[in-house]
Amino acid sequence: ANSTVLRSTDGGSSWTDASPNQGKLQFRSIHAWSESEACIASAGTPAVILRTADGGESWREVYRNASEKAFFDGLAFWGTRGIAFGDPVDDTLLVVETEDGGGTWQEVTGLPKTRDGEAGFAASDSSMIIGPGGKVWIGTGGGKEKESRVHWRGGWNQAWSASSVPIPSRQEQGIFSLSASGNTVVAVGGDYRLGEHSPLTAAVSRDSGKTWQAAKSPPAKFRSAVVCLDDGTWITTGPTGSDYSKDGENWEQFSDTGFHALSKAGEEIFAVGSDGRFAVLKTK
Repeated sequence: ANSTVLRSTDGGSSWTDASPNQGKLQFRSIHAWSESEACIASAGTPAVILRTADGGESWREVYRNASEKAFFDGLAFWGTRGIAFGDPVDDTLLVVETEDGGGTWQEVTGLPKTRDGEAGFAASDSSMIIGPGGKVWIGTGGGKEKESRVHWRGGWNQAWSASSVPIPSRQEQGIFSLSASGNTVVAVGGDYRLGEHSPLTAAVSRDSGKTWQAAKSPPAKFRSAVVCLDDGTWITTGPTGSDYSKDGENWEQFSDTGFHALSKAGEEIFAVGSDGRFAVLKTK
């Protein structure tokens, strides 16, 4: 909130303020290549992407969409090639791409038409992920159809498709996070409202997102982020707790402590949550 960006160069032990001068804009999406270079994308109007090359001492605006409908939900990179997506402008998701590490951006066309009310969720900056060769998966919800969807493509410049996912879709429900390992893609989500029941919080695809099945034993409540470890273990979290799975289908809660977003680096998982909480899960 209030354009807050924090920076740590010691694994999260200490933090400094690296915020841009952007008033009350919310920044929920971030990617860093090093301790100096990073991109951030705003949630809300105007939809902007900023880039720093000096650790946040200064920021340069590299993209702006002033449409009242523009709202960035996620930002992801594979090397210097990146993609950002947002809620629909007209009748498709807003998607922009870069090939030069976020220096310049171009809008992407040819996406599937969105359903009435369909949109993304920006809670964890992981409702969109990138895989090798430009594979992209974007999870949505919010629509008036029964099921959520994943918009996906098989590589750079390839055609887009959309697949139904058996996670319920409503204004407050849908896919909040995705993670991939090989041809397996896991989606988590549910109803983000505290106290509301989420009938299904996880689904899995074994064919790179083309078809989806409901998890056999999903997390009991809403989950907003999921990552996969190098050994094939999946970790998910939400405001009410954290779970793990060896196959993406059978989940077991390992902690009552929950967070909003996860990021994996080596054998560590970094988590951020409400009340300014930051944590590190050491897997070995």
